[in-house]
Amino acid sequence: MKFKNRFDLRVLGIIGSILLIITEFLPWFSDRSCLDIYLLYTVVAVEDSFLYLFPLISGIIGLIGSILILYSEEFRINSVIISFLGLGFLTFFLFKIVSSDLFLISNISVGFYLCLVGFLIVVINVILILRMKDLIFSEGN
Repeated sequence: MKFKNRFDLRVLGIIGSILLIITEFLPWFSDRSCLDIYLLYTVVAVEDSFLYLFPLISGIIGLIGSILILYSEEFRINSVIISFLGLGFLTFFLFKIVSSDLFLISNISVGFYLCLVGFLIVVINVILILRMKDLIFSEGN
């Protein structure tokens, strides 16, 4: 069975990245979205305000990596590196924000959950891209 005949699993990266971008505009720990919190913090604490743009930045970086693998399979490793860069931004954001807003953990809203789902989808996409290399080479033998 050829890998090309199955559903193209590389689209998962685009789905996960779009979820990460959408979570920027959904409420996370209160009725405010990350974009609202960013605009609020730019008035008060500029150095911490840019952290709230990291889900958006991570989603855009992941989207670039996912489009790159759809463009050509030769860019597998480049796509994985770009996706890891986006995941690094998101991981830093999650550890920084969740640790500082731990007292608000009871007010978690849909944006946080969709961010975790998007994060996991992008991780699964990276694993499938790395595994795709083995599947393609094993068919030729």
